[in-house]
Amino acid sequence: MSYTQEISRATPGYLVILIDQSFSMCYPFGSAGTKSKECAKAVNRVLRETVLACTDGEDIKNSCDISVLGYGKLKDAAVNAFSGALAAKPVVTIQELTENCLRVETIKRKVSDGAGGLVEIDDQFPIWIEPAAVGETPMTEAFEMAHQLVQDWIETHPSSFPPVVINITDGEADSLPTTRKAAEALAGLETEDGKTLLLNAHISGNAVQEVVLPAAPTQLPKGDSYAQFLFETSSELPPNMLERAAASGLNPTPYAKGFVYNAKLETLIQLLEIGTKAEFRG
Repeated sequence: MSYTQEISRATPGYLVILIDQSFSMCYPFGSAGTKSKECAKAVNRVLRETVLACTDGEDIKNSCDISVLGYGKLKDAAVNAFSGALAAKPVVTIQELTENCLRVETIKRKVSDGAGGLVEIDDQFPIWIEPAAVGETPMTEAFEMAHQLVQDWIETHPSSFPPVVINITDGEADSLPTTRKAAEALAGLETEDGKTLLLNAHISGNAVQEVVLPAAPTQLPKGDSYAQFLFETSSELPPNMLERAAASGLNPTPYAKGFVYNAKLETLIQLLEIGTKAEFRG
């Protein structure tokens, strides 16, 4: 395990987010939303923070390439989840992301007033990804499309930090055997700095026990073959991601995997931050 290459314009990173957009994503999740809406919001937040991390004044650093794929809207296919001017670009640069959001919404956010209290302010929030909840769960096709994108990207970036793939889902893939094969092939792709990192976030709106960054199958619900499948296809977190997990208060153990099961909204956001909060150099 290496995972030590800095992420910069010379050696950019690559983030791939896979979003389950099957029908069950229309069910409640979080305090007042649905799974599809809260996931879209969480992904838009990650994209916004990545843009900000790669921006220094008017200087926009193309230090990270990004793909967002959705699966469920079309039968037996994954699609580019970007629309508008980015609809024909499955891989976008930070510059392209910055210049092509769909719209900017104004949201309320509470910040410190400097005297121990909180004040509510208006915040500008760009939107790139729209929520969707239709169809089935063609996760195999999502991993296969990600595999092709990652393989092509590695050919032109052989010395970069390995691609990070984060899969967000609430249900079981249409076919576990083919999905396992596709996931293992994807995670087997590697740069000179290490293998592709595959993180899985299984979300749930029910009052069930969460499993967060397990290091052993004994930490999974007994007899749950789907939890076992997602655990086995998730990557072990490298040291820098273990540090981010610890900084967020998750207290991961050695050999913890990038996997959360029956996750609530807050835990989903924590996993996204673990996978994406890299230090982007010039």
